[in-house]
Amino acid sequence: MRINKGFKWVFASALIVTSSQADIIIDNQTIPGSDIQSITISPGSGDIFVSTIPGYDVTKSGNPPPPPSVTINSFSATSYNILVDGYTKLSWNVSNAVSCTPTGGDFGWTNTDISLPTGTRNIKITSEGSYQFTLTCNGSNSDTDVRSLTVTASTTPPPQGNCPTPTLVGDVQNWSSFWMVDFPGPGYDNQFATIARKGYLALKFNTGSVYDDGKLSSIETTQTDGVRLGSISECPGDFNAPAECDYVWGISGGIRWATNGRSGACQLKANTDYYFNITYTDGVDPNTTTCSVAPCVTTLQAVNQ
Repeated sequence: MRINKGFKWVFASALIVTSSQADIIIDNQTIPGSDIQSITISPGSGDIFVSTIPGYDVTKSGNPPPPPSVTINSFSATSYNILVDGYTKLSWNVSNAVSCTPTGGDFGWTNTDISLPTGTRNIKITSEGSYQFTLTCNGSNSDTDVRSLTVTASTTPPPQGNCPTPTLVGDVQNWSSFWMVDFPGPGYDNQFATIARKGYLALKFNTGSVYDDGKLSSIETTQTDGVRLGSISECPGDFNAPAECDYVWGISGGIRWATNGRSGACQLKANTDYYFNITYTDGVDPNTTTCSVAPCVTTLQAVNQ
């Protein structure tokens, strides 16, 4: 086939024409007679030439284009190094696949259904070692694409860097002492919290092997108004956190956390110490406090349902 804007000529082995104003069918595509400008036949070769108005795209009859090749656009894990009994989430995006087969790795990966064209699967690795997870996809053209990745599980937490000394003076409390329940609880609770005017409060917790998600919020009280800055960090008094792990409260809103890979949440690693930090300052300069009268009191809310 060759197309030149409004004019094109086509060799067709199957052509149906009943009159100059009749429709024609080429490669199962109907071209109305009103859109046909001319039809000519070469006496020497027998080739049929069709001239139409712009907008048609037909191919040489009997030679349709091959189906597009199967392609695994991405195959990834939220974490490639985890602790034993920790979770990682495998994600994939595939084009033009008829079917995909998961092999290797196991832990709920092998012999499971793979949704197309995209999907995710949470994997809990229960023994130490390095495990290769493979995704093999087949296309309608008998073609194949394969991707693999390796996740390593260890019984020893990776070393954590030393936390810098914060510029603010802080009060660090254990999560269980403040909420009277271990993380990730409580399911739903509100507790008053007192925060130094120019300092911060940090609630320390460890994620352990928790596979869950929740939300932490600060609610303004009638006793104290003012803007609050919050963060979830591996260091106390650290407010330089990613966008998903910090929040500025005026009246409402909160920080969503997740150990199960929930999209849009602050992603937490297994068996890791974290701090829920909150301050009335900008997190760096104590003189930026928005709390005018001490003590500064806010209501902290935890939701895990």
